[in-house]
Amino acid sequence: MAGIYIHIPFCLQACNYCDFHFSTSLKTKNKIISSIINELILRKNYLKNDIIETIYFGGGTPSILEFSELAKILECVFKYYNVSPDPEVTIESNPNDLNKKKIKNLISLGINRLSLGGQSFNDSQLKILNRNHSSFDVENSIKISQDLGINNINLDLIYGLPKLSVKDWEEDLNKAISLNVTHLSCYCLTIEKGTVFFNRLKKGTLKVVSDKHKTDQFLLMRKILINENYIHYEISNFCKQNYRSKHNSSYWNFQKYLGVGPSAHSFNGKTRQWNISNNSKYINSIKNNEVFYEEEVLTRNNIINEFILTSLRKMEGISNKKLKEITSQKEYTNIKLQINDLVNRSLVSEKNDFYALTEQGMILCDKITSDLFLV
Repeated sequence: MAGIYIHIPFCLQACNYCDFHFSTSLKTKNKIISSIINELILRKNYLKNDIIETIYFGGGTPSILEFSELAKILECVFKYYNVSPDPEVTIESNPNDLNKKKIKNLISLGINRLSLGGQSFNDSQLKILNRNHSSFDVENSIKISQDLGINNINLDLIYGLPKLSVKDWEEDLNKAISLNVTHLSCYCLTIEKGTVFFNRLKKGTLKVVSDKHKTDQFLLMRKILINENYIHYEISNFCKQNYRSKHNSSYWNFQKYLGVGPSAHSFNGKTRQWNISNNSKYINSIKNNEVFYEEEVLTRNNIINEFILTSLRKMEGISNKKLKEITSQKEYTNIKLQINDLVNRSLVSEKNDFYALTEQGMILCDKITSDLFLV
C-alpha cells in the first residue's frame, strides 16, 4: 500500500497562524500544475508499482483549482501509477469554495473525501485567525456535501486560541457533532516562526493562553467526543466508526508515499525527500531537469525514533513485538525500562502487548516521546 500527496501552493489570503508553503499570487498557477504533472511522470517509478490506495490534494488551498486542472492531475496519476480500484481521494477545501456545482464536479472526478479548513464556528475567532470565510460557510459546505452524498468529511478545528474560552470550544465541538461530521482533526494552536501570530507575539501584541487552559480544552474535547462515540484514534484526530483517514494513517503506519509539488515530502521506506519550497525554483528545476529535492538516508536511530513518535500518537500505541524487531537487545532493554516506569506512573497503559498513552500521558506526549528517543 502507498499514497500520493499533491501540494497545491496557493491561497487567496494568508491565515495568521499558518507556516505551510503557499503563495497568495496565482500568476504561476498554470506553470505549477504543468510542473506537478511533469513531476508525476518523472517519478513514476519511485513507489515501484506499489498499489496506490490514497490520493490527497493538500495545500495551500487545492479547492481553488478548476475542474479541468484537477482532472489533468488525476488523469496523470491514473495513467502512470498502479491505483487501487477504490482509492480514498481527498481534497482540502476552504468552506466558501464549495457550492453544489463544485461538489458535483469533485464527485465526478472520483473525489470521495473532503477535508474542510473550518477552524471554528465562531466568527470572531475566524476574524482573529484571518480566515476568509464565515461560520455560515462552514456549516453550509458540510450540509451541501452531505446532501450530495459525501459523508466522508473531515473538519479541522483549532483550540488554545488567544480569546477562545472553554465555553466557546464546547460550542464548536457540539456544533460539529450536531452536523454529524464523521471526522475531526483538532489541533492546539502553536505559534510558528514567520507567521503573523509569531510577529505579534514578539511585539507583545498577542497574548497566548496558559498550558492549563490548553489542557482543559484538550480534556473537554476528549470527554465530549468520546461520549458521542467518536474514536480518538490519533492524538489530534477523532472519527466515527470506519471513517479513519486512510491517507494520514499511512504516515503514522510508516508506509510509503510520494509527495509532488513545491515543499512536498516523500518516503520510500529507506529515505525521505522534500521538494524545494519555492514556486519559481520548483518550476525551473522541473523544466530544466535539475534536482528539485533534498534527500536524507534514514539511519537506524531515525527509523526507531520515527516508530516511537508515530506509534505513541496512535490509539494502539507501541507494539512490543515490533519494538523488539527493530532494536538491539541493549536498546530494547533501555527503552523497556523507561516504558515500565511510565506504566508505573500511569502515563502509559499496557494491553495485548501494546503500550499506549493514558489520558494524562497524552498531555505530556511530546516530552514522553523525546525522552524515549535514541540519541
